[in-house]
Amino acid sequence: MHKRLLSVLLILLSLYAGCQSLSSSPASVAPPQTLPAGLHAPTYQADFTPVVANGVHAVSWSKGHLVGFSVGELKEPLALYDRTGKSLFQSFLPFDNAAKTYVQDAAATSSETVIAAASVVNRDGASADIIAEIANGSILRAIRTSPFYPLKICATGNGTVWAFGKELDDSRAAEPRQDYPMLREYSFDKGQLRSALDRTTVRPPKGVPVGGASHEVQMRCNTQKVVLINGATRELVEYDLPSNRVGRWTIAPLPAGADFKHITGAALTDSGEIYVSMYDAPRKDSLTRILQLIPGASGTAEWTTVSAIPGEGNWFVLLGSDGDNLVYARGRSSPTLFWSKVQQGVAK
Repeated sequence: MHKRLLSVLLILLSLYAGCQSLSSSPASVAPPQTLPAGLHAPTYQADFTPVVANGVHAVSWSKGHLVGFSVGELKEPLALYDRTGKSLFQSFLPFDNAAKTYVQDAAATSSETVIAAASVVNRDGASADIIAEIANGSILRAIRTSPFYPLKICATGNGTVWAFGKELDDSRAAEPRQDYPMLREYSFDKGQLRSALDRTTVRPPKGVPVGGASHEVQMRCNTQKVVLINGATRELVEYDLPSNRVGRWTIAPLPAGADFKHITGAALTDSGEIYVSMYDAPRKDSLTRILQLIPGASGTAEWTTVSAIPGEGNWFVLLGSDGDNLVYARGRSSPTLFWSKVQQGVAK
């Protein structure tokens, strides 16, 4: 039987010890020897071969596609892949007159394009913050958002883009004002459409950046809502798209041993359920966890454990969701990604 290996570049989250990128083969692989408690057997899985990569990288899964990109200065191409591991395109984001390009976040759209939150420095040293749409390796459309600096980004099903970020002055070192919206919706045709989450109401602890570390803030969209999990401020924010209403909840303390600083990913299912992956502070008996975050009528979002198993250096990394399946890996150098549903009666 003729076999053909389809290699793709996949990059998992960098956590402390560096990072690894992965390449995928759609061939079937054996199920894991021990299924994580709380998760059904995978409905789909793909084998990936780790390769060495330099720099800080991230990967996201949404709208049936994988996006891999370097965080910070763009030194490797942003890449889009389909569910089978087929490479659709790669791009270095060829902005006109750009001397350096930086990427904060990127996500797939339902149109097989990629949206990217980027900052560009020209040869004169001037900076511009941009949300771009990339198709077939080229920049299809772009919106200049300066002085708004987008930190996180996601796409809804209606062709719009949502961004969470902060405003910066010309020095890029400070916020020029404290009364601006941190959550904004953009259309590439019409510009900014809606906004919410006034900066004056977002109060991180003293000495903590409002946007936290990149892994502490997770943002996901589906066709009905935008979800922001801000570990830096311990707050869950939901923007309900049909009603234009914002909900905000204080996030309850994590289970003993877990730490917001060790968040590895998040997912928002089509049903609207919110999940977060993380691992405990490294020690011999540390656990890796998938937790559901459930907003309550009391104003607090509570945690419910889906799975908590010995980490052994192979922690859960949630890449996103596919329908109501969670898409996850076990460790940044794991050779396999899994698509699994949460067992009925668990984390509900």
